[in-house]
Amino acid sequence: MAQSVDRIRIKTKRAKEHIIDLESEIKSFFDTKPYVIGTKRNPQTRQLIYYLVSVLDVPERIAAITGDILQNLRSALDHLAYALFMVGPRGASGSPASHIYFPIYDDAVEYATKSVGKIRGMRQDAIDAINAVKPYKGGNDTIWLLHRLNNIDKHRFVILVGSAFRSMDLGAIAFWDMAEFDPALADMDPIHAFFGPTDRQFPLKVGDELFIDAPDAKVKEKLQFCFDIAFGEPGIIEGAPLIETLHGMADLVDHLLTDFALLLA
Repeated sequence: MAQSVDRIRIKTKRAKEHIIDLESEIKSFFDTKPYVIGTKRNPQTRQLIYYLVSVLDVPERIAAITGDILQNLRSALDHLAYALFMVGPRGASGSPASHIYFPIYDDAVEYATKSVGKIRGMRQDAIDAINAVKPYKGGNDTIWLLHRLNNIDKHRFVILVGSAFRSMDLGAIAFWDMAEFDPALADMDPIHAFFGPTDRQFPLKVGDELFIDAPDAKVKEKLQFCFDIAFGEPGIIEGAPLIETLHGMADLVDHLLTDFALLLA
C-alpha cells in the first residue's frame, strides 16, 4: 500500500519534536554560563580588550539529538521515494522495492550516473520531479548537507558541534559612550542593538578576543555577548548555527512532501 504524505510527515514531525528538545538542551547548557569573559589592556595602545577566560565543552547529548533529527529527516525522503515507487506500475504489481532510495549525490555528474538505479520503476512524472529538485551538491546544497551529515552520524559516534561567537550589543556601547559626555543620559536605559562579528571564531577557545574598545575605555560590566552552538564538520559545514540550520532542513523536507503530494494520488 502506498504511503500518504501525512504518514510520511510522522518522520518530519518527530524531527521537529527533537529540535524542540535540542533547543531545551542548549538553553540548559547556556544556563550554566559556559562562557566567562574578562578584560585586559594592550600595553602599547591602552585599548581595552574583551576576551574569553574560559569556555565549556558542548555536551555530547546535544550532538546525539542532532543525529536523531538528521536521521528522521533523511528517512522521510526515503519513505517518499518508496511511496512514489508504490504508486507506479511496478510497485502496484508487487515488484521488489529494495533498491529504492531518494537519490542524493556529491555532484551533478555522479547524480546523473547513479541516481537511475535508486528510482528505477517510478513513473516518469515522479522521476522528473525528483530530478527537478537537483538533489546534489551545487544543485540543492541543503538536501546534500542533510544527506552527508546523516551518513556521518550513522558511521561515527556523534556529529561534531562547538561554540561560535554570534553577536554583541554595539548599541549599548554607543549609548554608554555618549552618556559619558551627556549626564542626562546617565539614568536612562541603553538602546540595545546586536551585531554579528565578521569572524565567528569557530570553535571558540580560551583567549579568543571578542571586542577591542577604545584606548583607556572604561570596562562596561553589563556589556552583552551572545553565542551559538554550531556545526563543526571540517570541509562540510563549520560555524553554521545548529538550530537555524536544522530548522531549514526540516522546512525543506516538509515543502518537498507538499510538492510531491499530488504524485501520490
